[in-house]
Amino acid sequence: MPRLVDLPEPDGPGEEVRVLACGLCGSDVEKLRPEFAGAVLGHEVVAETQDGRRVALVHHRACGECERCRAGHESTCESFGAPTIRPGGFAARANAQGWVDAPEGLDDARATMVEPLACVLRGAERVPRGRVLVVGHGFIGHLFSGVLAHRGDEVFAVDTDPRRAGREPDGPVGAAVICARGGVETALESVAPGGTIVLFADAGAVPAEPVYRRELTVVGARSATPAHMEQAAALLTELDLPQPTVLPLERFAEGLELFRRRAALKVVFTP
Repeated sequence: MPRLVDLPEPDGPGEEVRVLACGLCGSDVEKLRPEFAGAVLGHEVVAETQDGRRVALVHHRACGECERCRAGHESTCESFGAPTIRPGGFAARANAQGWVDAPEGLDDARATMVEPLACVLRGAERVPRGRVLVVGHGFIGHLFSGVLAHRGDEVFAVDTDPRRAGREPDGPVGAAVICARGGVETALESVAPGGTIVLFADAGAVPAEPVYRRELTVVGARSATPAHMEQAAALLTELDLPQPTVLPLERFAEGLELFRRRAALKVVFTP
């Protein structure tokens, strides 16, 4: 069970910042399992720098020079896994190694959406334009729906929870984005021959036969780059996104339970 503890002042090669708000991500919840003990939690962070700037922190940073980076696969760079927010965003202060200016006109809680939006923008680059089905319409699914609709796609969205589902597809789609576990079957049933499936979540095994026989393209996408963070900060105010549930950090267990019960689409904590 997670608990609040006092830790030494953050240090490292970056700069100490004052955390203003931090969003709870599904990957944080996964890392609460015992095998991830010691993992850095909290990466959707809005903070204040020592010179008074309000910023969204960069979660990972690739080297930008290796063959993988040059090919556009920055999240597979050997440098990418190193933490750039220590001890993590669920804290009063943190040591940060990079950031972008937070959008003006948004409160701290909504500004935490810069980082997940940046991840979605990078994933959307792998989604062909046209008719797109979003499978799994939690918060990330909502971000995909917003981004794809903003660029002019015809967007459909399904979810096992009818409260979260959007418009169901009225026929085959050219692409599907899987944002939740167990969405492979739905995606395969919906995508037309020659279409594309983008895996944005660990959706389970993808059967080879329909991919082979229908000549589907299956691609993966995860995380973001500093450039996508800049794009997200510029775009966020233009998207109509759900209001998050905001709780003080001492009520972390309550917010975690709301997230797990799907009673809150997005939970944000403030120190």
